[in-house]
Amino acid sequence: MILRSAAFRVGLLLGLLLFPAATVADSPSLPPLPKIGITGSDDRTRVDSTAWPWIAIGRINLEGRGHCTGTLIAPDLVLTAAHCLYNASDGRWGIPLETHFVAGYDRGTYAAHARAKRFILDPAYDPKKRLEVRSMARDWVLVELEKSLDIKPVPLAAVDWKALYAAGEDGAMSNAGYSSDWPEIVMRHEGCRAEKIFAEFPLVLHNCDATFGASGGPLLLTRDGRTEVAGVQSGAVVVSGAEYGTGVPVWNFIKAAGR
Repeated sequence: MILRSAAFRVGLLLGLLLFPAATVADSPSLPPLPKIGITGSDDRTRVDSTAWPWIAIGRINLEGRGHCTGTLIAPDLVLTAAHCLYNASDGRWGIPLETHFVAGYDRGTYAAHARAKRFILDPAYDPKKRLEVRSMARDWVLVELEKSLDIKPVPLAAVDWKALYAAGEDGAMSNAGYSSDWPEIVMRHEGCRAEKIFAEFPLVLHNCDATFGASGGPLLLTRDGRTEVAGVQSGAVVVSGAEYGTGVPVWNFIKAAGR
C-alpha cells in the first residue's frame, strides 16, 4: 500500500476555511454541497465529552481566528496540527498567550482550560509551503500548557505503518474533532482506515470523515481495551480523482513528545 504519485490537490482543515467555495451555505433549492474531507456518506457520530478519551480531546481556540482540535497527551501537553497556529494572512505564528486549550468542550461547558506556554514544532516545517507533501508530513505541533490539567491524557501509540494499516483493517481506528459544521460538539468517525502512505514522506492517507475545524484531531487506535493516539489529522488530498484525509503518523513526533 505505497503511494508515489504527486499529482494531487490539497487542503488543510483549519477552522479558518481555506477552500472558500466549500463554505457557501447550502440553499434549500439546491443539492447539498460536498464537504471537503468527507467522501460518500457522512459517518460521523456524536460522542460523550465527559467520558474518556473524549474528555481529553478539546478545542484549540485562537483568539480572533477560529479554532482547531487538540488532544491532551500529557498533563501539560496538547497535540495538534502546526498549520492551525500559523496566521497565513499576515505570515506570522500565533502567540501562545492567545492560544487556549479547552478540554472536553461541549456547547459552552468544558472540563478544563489552559493557555499555551510555548509551541514545539518540527524545525523543518515550512508554513509557507504547507500545501506541499514535504511540509504536510511535518504538520504537527506540541502545545505546552501554562499549567497541568487534571485529566487523564491519551497516550501515544508505539506503532509502525504495518500495525497502523492492520488496525484499520480490523476496525480499530477512528478520528474525532470539532468540525466547522459541528463546532460545539465532538464528532467521531469510528471504524475508518489508513489506506495509503507516501513513501517519500511519512504521511498517512485515510478514509476518516473530517472537515474544516477538525485539523489537529487525533487518529485513534482502540485495541485490547487501550485507546492511543496513532496520528494527527491535518487535511485532505485528491489523488487521481480519489479524495483522502491526511494524517501525520505518530512516529513523526513521538520523540519530540519524549515518549
